[in-house]
Amino acid sequence: MSRKDRRLRSYKKECTKEEKKKQKREQKIRKKEEAIRRKEERKQKRKKHVAAKPAGSQPSKKKTSSAKAEKEKKLSVQKTIAYREMGKDGICRVQDKVYSKTIRFYDLNYQLAQNEDKNAIFENWCDFLNYFDSTIHFQLSFINQKNNMLEFEKIIRIKPQHDEFDDVRMEYAQMLKNQLAKGNNGLLKTKYITFSIEADNIREAKPKLERIEADILNNFKVLGVLAYPLSGSERLEVLYETFNPDNNVPLKFDYNQIVKTGLGTKDFIAPTSFTFKNGKDFSMGNTIGTVSYLQILAPELTDKMLAEFLDIDKNLIVNLHVQSVDQMKAIKLVKSKVTDINRMKIEEQKKAVRSGYDMDIIPSDLNTYGGEAKRLLEDLQSRNERMFLVTALFLNTDKTKQELENAVFQTAGIAQKYNCVLRRLDYLQEEGLMSSLPLGINHVPIKRALTTTSTAIFVPFTTQELFMAGESLYYGLNAISNNMIMVDRKKLKNPNGLILGTPGCFTGDTLLLLSDGTTISFDELVERKTDVMVNSYDLRNQQLVAARGYDACIVKKAKSLVEVELETGDKVRCTSNHWFLTRSAGYTEAANLRVGMKLIPDHEVKAVRMIELETEVPVYDISVEDFQNFQLACGIVVHNSGKSFAAKREITNAYFVTQDDIIIGDPEGEYYPLVHALGGQVIHISPTSKDFINPMDINMDYSDDDNPLGVKSDFILSLCELIMGSRNGIEAEEKSVIDRCLPIVYQKYFENPVPENMPILGDLYECLRAQKETQAQRIATALEIYVNGSLRVFNHQTNVALNNRIVCFDIKELGKQLKKLGMLIVQDQVWNRVTINRSSHKSTRYYIDEFHLLLKEEQTAAYSVEIWKRFRKWGGIPTGITQNVKDLLASREIENIFENSDFIYMLNQAAGDRQILAKQLNISPYQLSYVTNSGEGEGLLFYGSTIIPFKDKFDKNLKLYSLMTTKPEEVEARRQAEEKKRGE
Repeated sequence: MSRKDRRLRSYKKECTKEEKKKQKREQKIRKKEEAIRRKEERKQKRKKHVAAKPAGSQPSKKKTSSAKAEKEKKLSVQKTIAYREMGKDGICRVQDKVYSKTIRFYDLNYQLAQNEDKNAIFENWCDFLNYFDSTIHFQLSFINQKNNMLEFEKIIRIKPQHDEFDDVRMEYAQMLKNQLAKGNNGLLKTKYITFSIEADNIREAKPKLERIEADILNNFKVLGVLAYPLSGSERLEVLYETFNPDNNVPLKFDYNQIVKTGLGTKDFIAPTSFTFKNGKDFSMGNTIGTVSYLQILAPELTDKMLAEFLDIDKNLIVNLHVQSVDQMKAIKLVKSKVTDINRMKIEEQKKAVRSGYDMDIIPSDLNTYGGEAKRLLEDLQSRNERMFLVTALFLNTDKTKQELENAVFQTAGIAQKYNCVLRRLDYLQEEGLMSSLPLGINHVPIKRALTTTSTAIFVPFTTQELFMAGESLYYGLNAISNNMIMVDRKKLKNPNGLILGTPGCFTGDTLLLLSDGTTISFDELVERKTDVMVNSYDLRNQQLVAARGYDACIVKKAKSLVEVELETGDKVRCTSNHWFLTRSAGYTEAANLRVGMKLIPDHEVKAVRMIELETEVPVYDISVEDFQNFQLACGIVVHNSGKSFAAKREITNAYFVTQDDIIIGDPEGEYYPLVHALGGQVIHISPTSKDFINPMDINMDYSDDDNPLGVKSDFILSLCELIMGSRNGIEAEEKSVIDRCLPIVYQKYFENPVPENMPILGDLYECLRAQKETQAQRIATALEIYVNGSLRVFNHQTNVALNNRIVCFDIKELGKQLKKLGMLIVQDQVWNRVTINRSSHKSTRYYIDEFHLLLKEEQTAAYSVEIWKRFRKWGGIPTGITQNVKDLLASREIENIFENSDFIYMLNQAAGDRQILAKQLNISPYQLSYVTNSGEGEGLLFYGSTIIPFKDKFDKNLKLYSLMTTKPEEVEARRQAEEKKRGE
């Protein structure tokens, strides 16, 4: 027994006596009411000649003695259920003068919150508890119950479309089923608060309950918690599922059935039987269960205890019955205890004097109790604390007695961990079961006095879950609860998103080859903290060029590495997802390299080995301008990014689950194998390609108003700014000249909007040349190379039909001068598609890889930010994919992309980037740990205001994995087939 228990022992006895008297009075009232009810039932039976039987059964014509016994048994089952009447509006008459209502509430990310946020939630929860005065009894119910898996399988089901992709589609559907089996989604977790008051009748009770309900909902709103009141049918459903945990048949109930059948609400929810023969457990139907109470012995409790109970993967119902004590009575009681302790002290001092020893030598317990009582009195009088009488009940249920004992042992182990004891309610199992129902009444006469702060330590919040029906996509498993994460971005207020990738990494002793011919290790590079000029491979011209390498850093620590050995004997160690530039298949992950594969510029893979180190070692990466790759001292070329897998998986999932159009801006040529596999369209934009897109394309739905040219002019101004290369942008006079020319250039098309009348860049060039101003001539001169010169790839009419559901713009082979221009033009083409789809009520998903390239130039950044804001209203869902966090926060304007993105998929981040993101997104240190040295497929998911850590180990044996990781031989076969087709 704890010190506080001893201190309040006498008070508890008084409360217990009073409770017993109250129960006797209630029993007498119940007996009278029951006699009246039975008399009334007999009258009704004589009238209707119908026996009171459960729903669906037929009355027997011959009443034998056994039939009578069966009838009495069924009546006793109904009689055991401890409420009088359940109203359609959710108001339950629990006893003759006791009425209750129930509110369901959802979770908060309390366990992941920052300390200051945790403190704020805790303080608000204390205020929430202090709202309840002594006239309101309230009950917190936490129900963990195994649910019918078929309901969850309906949500993740992907139907076959009877096309050539059904094999991959069904493979993906099976993968989702496997992930569902791994998680705990079969365990349905719900939380309720039930409050009850005493009133003479329903007319008096209803307005009081509605006022309390409104106040509770407002208090939940302050906490940021979603909550709603339950109707009568919903409350009956909760009771039905509690009494019938293994019954997969849902409750079929309607209040109209009561009138039609003459049955009561209990007939629909009752189990087949109740048995309370054994004082330690009970059975209801085919389920066996037991109720225990929590004996709190610990001098201090932690807010993690309740969360750990609720993490148990078993059927478990936790109930906290809380009754506030009138403040004046509580203070008076504690004062009397202080007086009693002081009197005992005086008696002990008198004994000491009479016995001839020091009067200060008194039993230590008296000093301890006296100090605790005074502190308790101070808390009640001056620290906004109230006194509550709390009963904590635990209902375990299972199919067999052995399984039940195992569950109770597991639950008791958690209690013991926190220095508490879980005790069975011996010979109080019926009372315990009825008190475990969310009815708002406590039949168990065991209570513990706690202050507001001590009661609030049972914080009812742990972690949020995201499992949505509809067109929801899979994003892994919740790293805390192990439940599947299924969300629909289109349900967000702002569905724009970012995928912040994790780079592949090398060990610190790996040597880089610098442009001056010297070498430097990653260890030394990080220690120097300076930029270097590295060799970078220009894919278009197929040659090595000098490029700036910057932000070399330790990305994480790793034990699992891949060792790639070359024909020269050189060995390179890196993480499995680092990309090597191969001659036949472009960028290929280290884990997918094969013996004999040719590496650029002129090396060959001799061996690939998986290595497991005894301890973790730091691994490094570096950012590189322009081509995002660099050369190692051994001669091979590697990429500095490995973040596209997450995007490819979302693209695939969206293709199978939704009817959305999907467009990809691909500056590195990473996506075309997947797009081909899904029957999509790949548009290769390069100086040698025969695929053309016209930057001057426009349609009549290009803007909200009747002036589509107003929005198009923003794009053309950004295009001209980028072409002219002015650091400070084009001048006001130049903007005016361009704006004057545009109506002239588009006049013919607006008069007759047919494709052949669409202007091209050359038309703008000629119009500018016809103007008299020197500013017009300067712009025309800048445009000349893009119209008549070597960079005229964008001076053509669009000759590709952009009508496929999935389109990839491959601009890998555009040179340095054209790549940013190409990305900007692709973005405008996407906007054209979005405007067309809007009228069809169709969403358009747009994935922009290497998104940081668009944000480096002021002109393209400004247009990208504007597009980011505009997409939302038009049904566009843009997703920026990058590993360069610093570029996303390069200016206040670009920061708007973060503010206008309610979806962020964040993988492992380097130390510097973590700190930036933590500040920008208000990430707690605990949350940050999920992107610190995290493994493959682990990170944080931001969905609106919800932050969830995820983990996802994608099955590498799936055919889908090979598509998303660019399998070399298939890519090469597709590339050759495509070249052959072009030649024809």
